[in-house]
Amino acid sequence: MMHYADLFLAWKYFKPKRSAVSVITLISVIGVALGVGVLIVVLAVMTGFSDKMKEKLLDTSSHAQVYPGRGGYMSSPEIVVDAVRKNGGSALPVVASPVLLQRGERFVPKQLIAFEPEGGVDQLKVEDVVDSGKFSLERGEVMISYLTARDLGIQPGDKLLLHSPSRLAGLVKRDKDGKIQLSDKTYLPGEFVVSGTFAFGKYDFDRDIIFLNLEDADELFGLPLGAATGVYVWTKDPFHMDPFLRSLKEDLPFHQVYSWQELNGRLLGVLNVEKNMQFFLLAFIVLVAAFSITNTLITTVIQKTREIGVLKSMGASSGTVMRIFILQGFFVGLIGTVCGIGLGVLVVTYRMAILHALRFVTGQEIFPKEFYVFSELPAHIVVSDVCWIAAISILLCTFGGVVPAFRAAKLDPAGALRYE
Repeated sequence: MMHYADLFLAWKYFKPKRSAVSVITLISVIGVALGVGVLIVVLAVMTGFSDKMKEKLLDTSSHAQVYPGRGGYMSSPEIVVDAVRKNGGSALPVVASPVLLQRGERFVPKQLIAFEPEGGVDQLKVEDVVDSGKFSLERGEVMISYLTARDLGIQPGDKLLLHSPSRLAGLVKRDKDGKIQLSDKTYLPGEFVVSGTFAFGKYDFDRDIIFLNLEDADELFGLPLGAATGVYVWTKDPFHMDPFLRSLKEDLPFHQVYSWQELNGRLLGVLNVEKNMQFFLLAFIVLVAAFSITNTLITTVIQKTREIGVLKSMGASSGTVMRIFILQGFFVGLIGTVCGIGLGVLVVTYRMAILHALRFVTGQEIFPKEFYVFSELPAHIVVSDVCWIAAISILLCTFGGVVPAFRAAKLDPAGALRYE
């Protein structure tokens, strides 16, 4: 059973007078604090990145998507819409396809999403992210992102051309000898007026997507009016939609139904694996600090050999001596962990100011949104992650004192008192 005397002696040995041991002890505490701080910052950034990615995926897409069983298009998407509404969801028929945007002599590949504006205002929320101009998708109008507008020098009210890749491919053919020649087909691109620009805040989405009216898209791609290549689906809870998907698949046996997790499975899996790997790799920083604690306590045992001999000669048991030195490891872990948590929270709180300072000093963009998708570094501290880090850190540091404690407990009182 632990006594207050054990705690008193452990604390007394923990903060010795100015000596090499006190410096080594301070270094051990700093090592633990840095390890814990780095762990918290990295896991907070990985968690924030994952959460922000999920949020943006749900903001810029649907909770599920339904496609024809054999590909192609749906001539009557109302069948899918009715099935979705029957199961308590909302649906929006869309034409989603690559297009070629032409501005003067420049051609830029884009991804087109076309829908009826009356039905897509609540779900896609384009109206909430208008950057310039206005939200309008009447016949003959198109909406582009601020990135596309900036790159091509386009303003609301300007005109641009959209080409259908499949119809462009039909303008040429090969003869019997394999030579390329013009086909008999004719094709004109669609000319549209830019009604406004949008900014969702997800770089790759803003870079690639343009919005169009569903009827204009059907005409551009040569589809029957009212046809759709797929149906976007929204539910009340995108994180618990398995029962909804099972019921929808039963009602639509000849269609393909995908959840947003399935459509983005590779990305979400990579984020989860990276977070776990970062945790295990960075935990070795704390493990190294635990080894330094072992070295510190071995030095303490050597310096306190005579005092240990006095304690044992006065009746202190081997268990008491072991507890004293194990508690020193515990104190190092506890204080280092508390300081590390404070350091980690401080860095996460002021992360953007730190990034701006680093950018000013180095002259380089530390977090370029072209690579990392978001305009700022996301971070989210999860209490359970902090608790796991704190528990592992304190346990490793406490176990770091076992070997020195065992050595101290095995000292012979008579031999220890003769120690010089």
